[in-house]
Amino acid sequence: MKLDFVIKNGRVVDPSREIDQVMDIAIRGNHIVDLPDDWECARVIDASGCYVFPGLIDYHAHVYGSGSNVGVHADYLLATGVTAAVDPGTAGSSNFGSFYGGTVVPSKVRIKSYLCMYGSGQIDYNIIEKFDRAEYRMDDIRRTVEAYRDNILGFKLRMSKGVATGIDAMDATRELADELGLGICVHTSNPVTPLKEVADRLKAGDIYCHCYHGWGDETILDDSGRVKDFVLAARERGVLMDAANGRMNFSIRVCRKALEQGFLPDIIASDWLDDKYNMSNTAKSLTFVMAKYLELGMPLAEVVRCVTETPAKAMKMEGKIGTLQAGAYADVAIFRMIDRTAVHRDCENEVFKTHRLLVPQMVFVDGEPAFCQADFALMD
Repeated sequence: MKLDFVIKNGRVVDPSREIDQVMDIAIRGNHIVDLPDDWECARVIDASGCYVFPGLIDYHAHVYGSGSNVGVHADYLLATGVTAAVDPGTAGSSNFGSFYGGTVVPSKVRIKSYLCMYGSGQIDYNIIEKFDRAEYRMDDIRRTVEAYRDNILGFKLRMSKGVATGIDAMDATRELADELGLGICVHTSNPVTPLKEVADRLKAGDIYCHCYHGWGDETILDDSGRVKDFVLAARERGVLMDAANGRMNFSIRVCRKALEQGFLPDIIASDWLDDKYNMSNTAKSLTFVMAKYLELGMPLAEVVRCVTETPAKAMKMEGKIGTLQAGAYADVAIFRMIDRTAVHRDCENEVFKTHRLLVPQMVFVDGEPAFCQADFALMD
């Protein structure tokens, strides 16, 4: 069989198949294929000493770069090893068509979306959304969902002080989500209402976003530092806990205490925004964020699961992305793990240091080499 690329000798970590071993990966067209005995290929890549992952999925990345001052151009993600992303409600019903046509369609990164319940979405740092039943344009939202149902995963709202008016804003969102058969992604930092009221309204597949935040009057921890019962109950119901790092939405204190109790994230995401991507010491990139969880003792395979298998399922793309199984799209990310100290800061400006970094060497999306380090080459 003639193949387009063969990636040889890399340590393949594919949690969807419980694989962590040195093996070869074959690409034909835009799919992963089983490596046959009688293969031939002119482009063989030596990944010796490298990790080979499914293309990473950033489940919380604001990628409406052409229409929002808070957004980043989606394809900037490729050089970081990210080949798929979920935009968490940068666009609302008034501009989702523009976002879809100008960002989702032309981007090489595979994008799914949450629709902001506020009509204009998040278009500027100086224009704050208002989550209020009276402000929701329900008919416009229904029409938008009807037109873009294949892309829209659910509704996004921020249950934060100064942004949401109260729990009725979430009740209205829940009612509409149930009517249309969609999920909810809820921002929980600096909560305007007791977090139990928020968590109790979430169902299986919904996203409890910024689960390790330390901002505001309440977090997932009680006064003794234990994860609260209603948070554990939400997870038992199938609510997904998204770390969604960001700048003001992560506390190393909360995260460390939760992980010590075995309360690991289901999803690790960056919350890429225009004020931090590629440069900050908070959410520089998804791999930069992943380094924190490795430092805190999460096994590599579990960290990779949080950025591949689990978000792929949440995107309703299980078996297509987030895996290196035969038949999946050929989205592949090759990394070196290097010893390098990096400084991270959280919402309270606390410093946390990590000592390992995953550095992208080569990235494939849809079977095409989208990024390659200058010193990473084909085999002679």
